[in-house]
Amino acid sequence: MNTSPRKPIRTAILCISDVYLSRGLQLQAFYEARGEEVVILTPDFSHRHKAPIAPCAKKRGVEYLHHRPYQKNLSWQRLLGHAEFSRDARKYLEDWKPDRIHALVPANTIAREMDKYKKEHPEVLLYFDLIDLWPESLPVKGFEKTPPAWIWKHLRNAHLAAANKVFAECGLFANRIEQQTGVRPEILYWSIPDDKTDSKLNLPASRLSLCYLGSVNNIIDLEAMQTFLSLLAKEIPVDLHVIANGEKKAEMVEMLSGIVHVIDHGLVYDPQAKQDIFDACHFGLNLMKSEVVIGLSMKSLDYLKGGLPIVNSLQGDLHDWIATSKCGINIDHNDLESAAKQVLESMGEVNLQMRANARRLYTQTLSIDAFESHLNKILTSR
Repeated sequence: MNTSPRKPIRTAILCISDVYLSRGLQLQAFYEARGEEVVILTPDFSHRHKAPIAPCAKKRGVEYLHHRPYQKNLSWQRLLGHAEFSRDARKYLEDWKPDRIHALVPANTIAREMDKYKKEHPEVLLYFDLIDLWPESLPVKGFEKTPPAWIWKHLRNAHLAAANKVFAECGLFANRIEQQTGVRPEILYWSIPDDKTDSKLNLPASRLSLCYLGSVNNIIDLEAMQTFLSLLAKEIPVDLHVIANGEKKAEMVEMLSGIVHVIDHGLVYDPQAKQDIFDACHFGLNLMKSEVVIGLSMKSLDYLKGGLPIVNSLQGDLHDWIATSKCGINIDHNDLESAAKQVLESMGEVNLQMRANARRLYTQTLSIDAFESHLNKILTSR
């Protein structure tokens, strides 16, 4: 009788960007808790900082594959680098021999290369995890219907049927993919860990206090933000707490400083310091261009975790939750006056209830416990 211990399942996680690495690390922790051997493959170039990953920033259990440098988010250098990374990841897996591949998509070329790997190794379990939609999420009106966009989208859609399971990080993405391909992904919401901070509400008595968190880039609707804050500032003094970086941050601060009192905190890494800022704000802003296809932004996760109600322009999951769970205010780009009126009417008791609803939504749907429970249920169901 063979009494040698059974070899652990080997799971490889593919992640194209440090922006998405938090999801990769959550998956790593989940699979390791099941007794599996896990490796994450990710580029050695930071998308956030447009620079090589510093040695001190490298994580345990992560293999950093070479990625050519680039400076612009939408550039041939970036797309070519993604294609090269995807091919190099497939070559790495030929040697590492995984039992399971959990591939975060984009990059869309990852779907193509992992389809090739699956064809050569049909016994491997292949999961595609759609955490963004390229090119659909680009804020360029009409681009999605052009031939280049179709080719880019086809790099993903043509290979989804090869997977044993397909996940999507929100219902909006799942619906889009089903409409395009007939494949219905399982919804696996993005989640963030609870930092167990202390919350002590510190709202100003005679001012409206708002927060903007996250990168200021080309998907943020600065014009709508300017108009919206101008409407509010006509009625009450407004403070805007900014916890941000990004290529358009200076433009945003300059644009809004003549309208509201901007308090620039820079980047805030300490969870308690961030919670203290949230506790001093009535709402967090989540205003993106109407062309953007995103169901749930990263900043909205932080807001909900911190119990901060959201002023939101996105359609999809977050929009629906705000409507049903009363954890913020949805705005219409064509009727900002109504949204401004709602905000001004929601600074007292209504705001307190929204804060409790926001925190409850995070705990029940977007926490690590909720993520792991749902993924375990998916993987154990037949």
